[in-house]
Amino acid sequence: MNTTLNILITGASSGIGLALAQEYLNQGHRVFALARSAEKLTALQVSYPEQIITLVADISQLDQVNSVKAQLLQQTPYLDLLILNAGTCEYVDARDFSSAVFNRVDSVNWKGNHHCLEVFLPILLAAKQYSKVPHLVGVSSLASILPLPRSEAYGASKVAFEYLLKSLQVDLHSQGLKMTIVRPGFVDTPLTQRNDFAMPLIVSSEKAATIISKGIASGKHRIEFPKPLVWSMKLIALLPFGLQKRILQKVVKEQP
Repeated sequence: MNTTLNILITGASSGIGLALAQEYLNQGHRVFALARSAEKLTALQVSYPEQIITLVADISQLDQVNSVKAQLLQQTPYLDLLILNAGTCEYVDARDFSSAVFNRVDSVNWKGNHHCLEVFLPILLAAKQYSKVPHLVGVSSLASILPLPRSEAYGASKVAFEYLLKSLQVDLHSQGLKMTIVRPGFVDTPLTQRNDFAMPLIVSSEKAATIISKGIASGKHRIEFPKPLVWSMKLIALLPFGLQKRILQKVVKEQP
Protein backbone atom coordinates (compact mmCIF):
# COMPACT_ATOMS: atom_id res chain seq x y z
CA MET A 1 0.00 0.00 0.00
CA ASN A 2 1.34 3.42 -0.93
CA THR A 3 2.03 5.85 1.89
CA THR A 4 0.69 9.35 1.49
CA LEU A 5 3.55 11.84 1.46
CA ASN A 6 3.65 15.49 2.47
CA ILE A 7 5.34 17.22 -0.47
CA LEU A 8 6.24 20.89 -0.84
CA ILE A 9 7.03 22.14 -4.35
CA THR A 10 8.26 25.65 -5.10
CA GLY A 11 7.46 27.27 -8.44
CA ALA A 12 4.32 25.13 -8.58
CA SER A 13 2.16 27.40 -10.73
CA SER A 14 3.70 26.61 -14.14
CA GLY A 15 6.15 24.48 -16.05
CA ILE A 16 7.91 21.61 -14.29
CA GLY A 17 6.58 22.64 -10.87
CA LEU A 18 2.96 22.54 -11.98
CA ALA A 19 3.45 19.23 -13.78
CA LEU A 20 5.13 17.73 -10.70
CA ALA A 21 2.29 18.95 -8.47
CA GLN A 22 -0.25 17.29 -10.77
CA GLU A 23 1.83 14.11 -10.93
CA TYR A 24 1.98 13.75 -7.15
CA LEU A 25 -1.65 14.76 -6.65
CA ASN A 26 -2.70 12.09 -9.14
CA GLN A 27 -0.68 9.59 -7.10
CA GLY A 28 -2.77 10.53 -4.03
CA HIS A 29 -0.18 12.52 -2.11
CA ARG A 30 -0.73 15.78 -0.25
CA VAL A 31 0.97 18.68 -2.01
CA PHE A 32 1.91 22.08 -0.65
CA ALA A 33 2.12 24.16 -3.81
CA LEU A 34 4.12 27.36 -3.41
CA ALA A 35 4.16 30.14 -6.00
CA ARG A 36 3.94 33.91 -6.27
CA SER A 37 0.53 33.97 -7.90
CA ALA A 38 -2.56 32.81 -6.01
CA GLU A 39 -4.55 33.10 -9.24
CA LYS A 40 -2.32 30.60 -11.06
CA LEU A 41 -2.73 28.09 -8.22
CA THR A 42 -6.54 28.30 -8.32
CA ALA A 43 -6.97 25.54 -10.90
CA LEU A 44 -5.05 23.09 -8.72
CA GLN A 45 -7.13 24.09 -5.71
CA VAL A 46 -10.37 23.49 -7.62
CA SER A 47 -9.27 20.14 -9.05
CA TYR A 48 -7.77 18.69 -5.85
CA PRO A 49 -9.48 20.47 -2.93
CA GLU A 50 -8.82 17.65 -0.43
CA GLN A 51 -5.15 17.17 -1.24
CA ILE A 52 -3.62 20.53 -2.00
CA ILE A 53 -2.63 23.43 0.20
CA THR A 54 -1.57 26.53 -1.72
CA LEU A 55 1.16 28.74 -0.30
CA VAL A 56 1.52 32.18 -1.87
CA ALA A 57 4.95 33.77 -1.54
CA ASP A 58 7.74 35.30 -3.59
CA ILE A 59 10.76 33.23 -2.56
CA SER A 60 13.10 36.12 -3.31
CA GLN A 61 11.61 37.78 -0.20
CA LEU A 62 12.47 36.00 3.05
CA ASP A 63 9.62 37.65 4.95
CA GLN A 64 7.11 36.28 2.45
CA VAL A 65 8.50 32.75 2.75
CA ASN A 66 8.38 33.06 6.54
CA SER A 67 4.78 34.25 6.31
CA VAL A 68 3.55 30.88 4.98
CA LYS A 69 5.38 28.80 7.61
CA ALA A 70 2.51 28.90 10.09
CA GLN A 71 0.05 27.92 7.37
CA LEU A 72 2.20 24.90 6.56
CA LEU A 73 2.61 23.85 10.19
CA GLN A 74 -1.14 24.04 10.74
CA GLN A 75 -1.45 21.20 8.24
CA THR A 76 1.55 19.02 9.09
CA PRO A 77 4.46 18.93 11.56
CA TYR A 78 6.83 17.56 8.91
CA LEU A 79 7.53 17.21 5.20
CA ASP A 80 8.57 13.98 3.50
CA LEU A 81 9.75 15.66 0.34
CA LEU A 82 10.90 19.22 -0.38
CA ILE A 83 11.35 20.03 -4.07
CA LEU A 84 13.16 23.32 -4.69
CA ASN A 85 12.07 23.88 -8.26
CA ALA A 86 11.42 27.63 -8.63
CA GLY A 87 13.81 29.33 -10.98
CA THR A 88 14.26 31.98 -13.61
CA CYS A 89 16.57 32.61 -16.53
CA GLU A 90 17.94 35.67 -18.28
CA TYR A 91 20.70 35.69 -20.86
CA VAL A 92 23.78 37.88 -20.74
CA ASP A 93 25.15 40.10 -23.47
CA ALA A 94 28.85 39.85 -22.61
CA ARG A 95 29.62 42.94 -24.67
CA ASP A 96 27.25 44.98 -22.52
CA PHE A 97 27.83 43.32 -19.16
CA SER A 98 25.23 44.19 -16.54
CA SER A 99 25.23 43.11 -12.90
CA ALA A 100 21.48 43.78 -12.84
CA VAL A 101 20.88 40.56 -14.79
CA PHE A 102 22.80 38.59 -12.18
CA ASN A 103 20.92 40.25 -9.34
CA ARG A 104 17.56 39.32 -10.86
CA VAL A 105 18.54 35.71 -11.56
CA ASP A 106 20.26 35.26 -8.19
CA SER A 107 17.26 36.65 -6.32
CA VAL A 108 15.35 33.47 -7.23
CA ASN A 109 17.87 30.78 -8.22
CA TRP A 110 20.30 31.50 -5.38
CA LYS A 111 18.86 33.67 -2.62
CA GLY A 112 15.36 32.30 -3.11
CA ASN A 113 16.60 28.80 -2.40
CA HIS A 114 18.47 30.03 0.69
CA HIS A 115 15.22 31.48 1.97
CA CYS A 116 13.32 28.24 1.36
CA LEU A 117 16.00 26.19 3.08
CA GLU A 118 16.01 28.48 6.11
CA VAL A 119 12.25 28.15 6.54
CA PHE A 120 11.44 24.65 5.28
CA LEU A 121 14.55 22.55 5.92
CA PRO A 122 13.84 22.19 9.67
CA ILE A 123 10.31 21.02 8.84
CA LEU A 124 11.73 18.51 6.37
CA LEU A 125 14.28 17.20 8.90
CA ALA A 126 11.46 16.82 11.43
CA ALA A 127 10.31 13.83 9.35
CA LYS A 128 12.93 11.73 11.13
CA GLN A 129 10.99 12.17 14.39
CA TYR A 130 8.07 10.39 12.72
CA SER A 131 10.18 7.51 11.39
CA LYS A 132 10.18 9.07 7.95
CA VAL A 133 13.10 9.71 5.62
CA PRO A 134 13.48 13.41 4.72
CA HIS A 135 14.21 13.88 1.03
CA LEU A 136 15.49 17.15 -0.44
CA VAL A 137 15.34 17.67 -4.20
CA GLY A 138 16.96 20.57 -6.04
CA VAL A 139 16.18 21.32 -9.67
CA SER A 140 19.39 22.43 -11.33
CA SER A 141 20.15 22.27 -15.07
CA LEU A 142 22.37 20.58 -17.62
CA ALA A 143 23.85 24.08 -17.97
CA SER A 144 25.90 23.25 -14.87
CA ILE A 145 27.99 20.85 -16.96
CA LEU A 146 29.38 23.29 -19.52
CA PRO A 147 29.92 27.07 -19.93
CA LEU A 148 27.10 27.64 -22.39
CA PRO A 149 26.70 30.78 -24.53
CA ARG A 150 25.04 33.75 -22.78
CA SER A 151 24.44 31.61 -19.67
CA GLU A 152 26.85 33.36 -17.32
CA ALA A 153 24.12 34.34 -14.84
CA TYR A 154 21.86 31.29 -15.14
CA GLY A 155 24.62 28.69 -15.28
CA ALA A 156 26.57 30.21 -12.39
CA SER A 157 23.47 30.23 -10.20
CA LYS A 158 22.84 26.54 -10.93
CA VAL A 159 26.46 25.53 -10.27
CA ALA A 160 26.37 27.39 -6.94
CA PHE A 161 23.05 25.75 -6.05
CA GLU A 162 24.45 22.28 -6.73
CA TYR A 163 27.48 22.98 -4.52
CA LEU A 164 25.16 24.11 -1.74
CA LEU A 165 23.06 20.94 -2.01
CA LYS A 166 26.09 18.66 -2.01
CA SER A 167 27.54 20.39 1.05
CA LEU A 168 24.23 20.06 2.88
CA GLN A 169 24.19 16.36 2.09
CA VAL A 170 27.61 15.99 3.72
CA ASP A 171 26.71 18.05 6.79
CA LEU A 172 23.27 16.51 7.30
CA HIS A 173 24.09 12.89 6.58
CA SER A 174 23.69 12.04 10.27
CA GLN A 175 20.12 13.38 10.07
CA GLY A 176 19.23 10.77 7.47
CA LEU A 177 18.73 13.36 4.73
CA LYS A 178 18.33 11.96 1.22
CA MET A 179 19.31 14.22 -1.64
CA THR A 180 18.51 14.32 -5.33
CA ILE A 181 19.86 16.83 -7.83
CA VAL A 182 17.82 17.18 -11.02
CA ARG A 183 19.49 18.36 -14.22
CA PRO A 184 16.90 18.84 -16.96
CA GLY A 185 17.76 19.77 -20.48
CA PHE A 186 15.31 21.91 -22.43
CA VAL A 187 11.75 21.58 -21.14
CA ASP A 188 8.75 23.25 -22.76
CA THR A 189 7.72 25.85 -20.16
CA PRO A 190 6.66 29.52 -20.24
CA LEU A 191 10.30 30.34 -19.46
CA THR A 192 11.83 28.44 -22.38
CA GLN A 193 9.11 29.62 -24.76
CA ARG A 194 10.84 33.01 -24.65
CA ASN A 195 14.10 31.57 -26.02
CA ASP A 196 15.23 32.83 -29.41
CA PHE A 197 17.32 29.79 -30.36
CA ALA A 198 16.85 26.12 -31.23
CA MET A 199 16.39 23.84 -28.21
CA PRO A 200 17.54 20.31 -29.09
CA LEU A 201 15.60 17.33 -27.73
CA ILE A 202 13.11 19.54 -25.87
CA VAL A 203 10.57 17.59 -23.79
CA SER A 204 7.17 18.51 -22.39
CA SER A 205 6.71 19.54 -18.77
CA GLU A 206 4.58 16.43 -18.24
CA LYS A 207 7.29 14.10 -19.51
CA ALA A 208 9.87 15.90 -17.39
CA ALA A 209 7.67 15.48 -14.31
CA THR A 210 7.28 11.76 -14.98
CA ILE A 211 11.04 11.29 -15.33
CA ILE A 212 11.72 13.30 -12.18
CA SER A 213 9.08 11.64 -9.99
CA LYS A 214 10.21 8.16 -11.04
CA GLY A 215 13.83 9.07 -10.33
CA ILE A 216 12.94 10.43 -6.90
CA ALA A 217 10.91 7.32 -6.06
CA SER A 218 13.81 5.07 -7.03
CA GLY A 219 16.20 7.03 -4.80
CA LYS A 220 18.45 8.40 -7.52
CA HIS A 221 21.08 10.87 -6.37
CA ARG A 222 21.07 12.57 -9.76
CA ILE A 223 18.41 12.75 -12.46
CA GLU A 224 19.60 13.95 -15.87
CA PHE A 225 17.69 14.06 -19.14
CA PRO A 226 17.35 13.73 -22.09
CA LYS A 227 20.12 11.14 -22.20
CA PRO A 228 21.50 11.89 -25.70
CA LEU A 229 22.04 15.53 -24.70
CA VAL A 230 23.52 14.51 -21.34
CA TRP A 231 26.03 12.20 -22.99
CA SER A 232 26.98 14.79 -25.62
CA MET A 233 27.57 17.51 -23.03
CA LYS A 234 29.54 15.24 -20.71
CA LEU A 235 31.72 14.12 -23.61
CA ILE A 236 32.50 17.73 -24.50
CA ALA A 237 33.19 18.45 -20.82
CA LEU A 238 35.94 15.80 -20.85
CA LEU A 239 37.87 17.72 -23.51
CA PRO A 240 40.53 20.34 -22.75
CA PHE A 241 38.91 23.74 -22.33
CA GLY A 242 40.47 25.04 -25.53
CA LEU A 243 38.58 22.39 -27.52
CA GLN A 244 35.42 22.92 -25.48
CA LYS A 245 35.56 26.60 -26.29
CA ARG A 246 35.90 26.02 -30.03
CA ILE A 247 32.94 23.67 -30.08
CA LEU A 248 30.71 25.87 -27.95
CA GLN A 249 31.59 29.03 -29.87
CA LYS A 250 30.07 27.45 -32.97
CA VAL A 251 26.64 27.56 -31.36
CA VAL A 252 26.86 31.20 -30.37
CA LYS A 253 24.25 33.11 -32.33
CA GLU A 254 25.89 35.59 -34.66
CA GLN A 255 25.21 39.15 -33.58
CA PRO A 256 25.62 42.28 -35.69
